[in-house]
Amino acid sequence: MGNRARLLLSISLAAGLTAPAALAWGPDGHRMIGELAMKSLPADLPDFLHTADAAKEIGYLSPEPDRERGAGKAQDAEHDPGHFVDVRDDLTILGGPALKALPETREEYDTALRAAGSNQYKAGYLPYSIIAGYQLLTKDFALWRVDVAGAKLAKIAAERAWYAADRIERERIALHDMGVWSHFVGDGSMPLHASVHYSGWGDYPDPEGYTKDPIHVPWENQYVHDAIAQPDVAAAMPGPQDCAGGIEACTAAYLAATQAKVLPFYKLVKTGGIKVNKQGDVFVVTATEEGKQFTVKQIALGAAELRDLIVAAWKDSENGTVGYPPIKVTDVETGKVDPYATLAY
Repeated sequence: MGNRARLLLSISLAAGLTAPAALAWGPDGHRMIGELAMKSLPADLPDFLHTADAAKEIGYLSPEPDRERGAGKAQDAEHDPGHFVDVRDDLTILGGPALKALPETREEYDTALRAAGSNQYKAGYLPYSIIAGYQLLTKDFALWRVDVAGAKLAKIAAERAWYAADRIERERIALHDMGVWSHFVGDGSMPLHASVHYSGWGDYPDPEGYTKDPIHVPWENQYVHDAIAQPDVAAAMPGPQDCAGGIEACTAAYLAATQAKVLPFYKLVKTGGIKVNKQGDVFVVTATEEGKQFTVKQIALGAAELRDLIVAAWKDSENGTVGYPPIKVTDVETGKVDPYATLAY
C-alpha cells in the first residue's frame, strides 16, 4: 500500500469509515453515476442496455472496486493506484509525463515515472483504468455484434443456436465489465483523485493558505450520502458530447478538466462554501448551497462522461475485430465471413 493509500485509510478510520468506502464519491455517488449514465443512453444502442435491470446492475457494480479493498496485500498494492492519478499544478504526473501526452501503455508510463523518481504505484494510474476498461467494453460490444449477426446468418441451425446463446452470455459479461469500469470513470470526476492536493493542500507552495485538513474522505463519502440526491445530479448532467480523437485524448481531456476544479474546490473550502470540522474523533463536512452545487455538478459530469464513453465504445465496436487471426466485425455483419470455427472452440 502506497503512502497515499495509507493516508486515506487512516483518514477513513478517523472518520469512522471502513476501508472499502474510503475513496471516490462513496457508494452513493458511484451508484448515481452508474444508474444515471444508463438511463440517459440514446435509443439507438442495443436494447439490453435500456432495461431497468441493466441500470440497476451498473449502479450496483459501480462501487465494487472499493468493496474489494482489503482483499490482501498483492491485490490491494496492484489495484489501489488504479483509482487516482497525482497530477501536479503544471499538469505533469509527479514531474514525469504530461497528463495530455501519456504513453500508450502502463509499462511505458511506469518507465517514464521512474525516470522522474516515481512509479505508477506511487503516482496512480487512473487514466489507464479508464482507457483499458473502454477497450474491453469495445471488445464486448464487437463480440455482441458478431453474435447477433451469426444468429441470423449462420447456415447451420446448431451454429445459429450457439450464437444466440453466446449473445445472452455476452450481455451478462458486458454489463459486468461496464459496471466495474464505471467506477473508474466516476473516480475521474472527483477533483481530489486527479491532484497531488488529494486531502488538504499538503506540503506544496501555498500563498493562499488553503486548508490542510483531511477533507477528502468525509466530503466524498458521508457528505454525498447525507446531502446529494439523484434527481439533482440527473438535472445537472450536461448534454451528450462526442469522444473526439480517440479514448486516450478523451480521457486526458476529461481528467484535465477535473484537475482544473481542484483550485476552485480549495477556494470554496477557504471561503466556507465547503467546511470540514472535527467533531470528537470524526471529521464532518458541511456545505452551503454553492458547495452543494459544486459537488452535484462533479458527480453529474462523471455520469455524463460514462454515458458518452459507452456510446463511443459502441460506435468503435463496429470497426473492431474478433477471434484470431482477427476477423472484422463488418465482414461478419455483411455475411462475408462466419467466425464460428474461431469463436466456438
